[in-house]
Amino acid sequence: MNTMKNGFWKVFFTEWKTIIKKPSIILWTLGVPVVIFILYASIFGDGVLRKLPLAVLDEDKTSVSRELKRQISANSSLNFTHEVQNEEEGLKLIRTSKVIGLVIIPNDFQKDISKGKIVQVVLYVNNHYMTPAGIVSKGFNAAVGGFAASAKVNVLMKKGSSPLQAKEMIQPVVMRSHTLFNPFLNYAYYLCLSFFPMVLQLTVMITTLYILGSVLKYNQGRQLYNLSGDNVIAAYFGKILPYTFIFSILAFLMTAYLFGYLAIPLNTPVVNVYLLNLILIVVYQLIAIFFVTTSKDFRSLCATGGGYSSLAFSFSGYTFPQEGMPTAIKILDSIFPFSSYARMLINTAIKGMPLVESLPYIIGFAVFALIGLLSLKKFSYQLQKGHYEE
Repeated sequence: MNTMKNGFWKVFFTEWKTIIKKPSIILWTLGVPVVIFILYASIFGDGVLRKLPLAVLDEDKTSVSRELKRQISANSSLNFTHEVQNEEEGLKLIRTSKVIGLVIIPNDFQKDISKGKIVQVVLYVNNHYMTPAGIVSKGFNAAVGGFAASAKVNVLMKKGSSPLQAKEMIQPVVMRSHTLFNPFLNYAYYLCLSFFPMVLQLTVMITTLYILGSVLKYNQGRQLYNLSGDNVIAAYFGKILPYTFIFSILAFLMTAYLFGYLAIPLNTPVVNVYLLNLILIVVYQLIAIFFVTTSKDFRSLCATGGGYSSLAFSFSGYTFPQEGMPTAIKILDSIFPFSSYARMLINTAIKGMPLVESLPYIIGFAVFALIGLLSLKKFSYQLQKGHYEE
């Protein structure tokens, strides 16, 4: 036990000396992720998309058509930037990505409304960009729906109905919608909560792969093994714990920004979120040893390990909901620790669900950690040999 303890501290302090002597390590493990955090924070700082550019073709050019345009542009997400003379000109602006959509108000718009006729206001939208297209469609439907209701009320009142009767006739059923967990529809709450941990996960995984893999690549395995007192546990934990400390600082900054500065609504003590981030760090450091021991050389290690960590975001359910995934993909989803992390974070931090509801994800973390710990035996053989197979 004393030999292992002494070996651990020798490796631990040697690694700290290496980190201090090489500022590039701090730059990669702390500097680059913080820069990416700042980049994401600046991109999503407003929380919602505003003033999305639209073109308009007003073929009626009356006071009523101008009122419709005013009501549409009053929506904070929409902004008429181009007034075109024909439909083809507007579609060209969409194809060249100068606008997101085109609104067409037809001839005789005012005349037909005054007669109570059905009038079609057309919206062309570039759905290649699904998020802004969805916002444009939602804002357009809300504005036109409100305008149409007001027009119907006016027509019914001209026929002798009271304002209350007219409103009840055009909307006999009133919908009440309650938005849970992100009532402000803030994209920063949704996207930063996924992008920031993904950056953390990638940094932890790639760094750990490099730190452990380079030992074997440069034939330094035997040297590390001897320094640890011929104990693979002392060698492994002495080597990675300095980076665990650095990553814990990164996790603290991430947690402070998300739930402090950004003020994402939190339904659990913030310390629980920080502990979950630390678990993510440790699990990825352990799963990295599995890739180190199953790769035949450093190049394949970087390819398989890096690819594995990069795919995690796609399978986590942020870009496409897990409920809509095929069964085979749902099963494949379970091989990524980040998926367990993402769902546990949402359940506990955002929804405020009890910890027992996240038991499957806790078991998942334990399985991944066990895989890493079981891989230490083969890592011991590799260290004693000193390098990867030729």
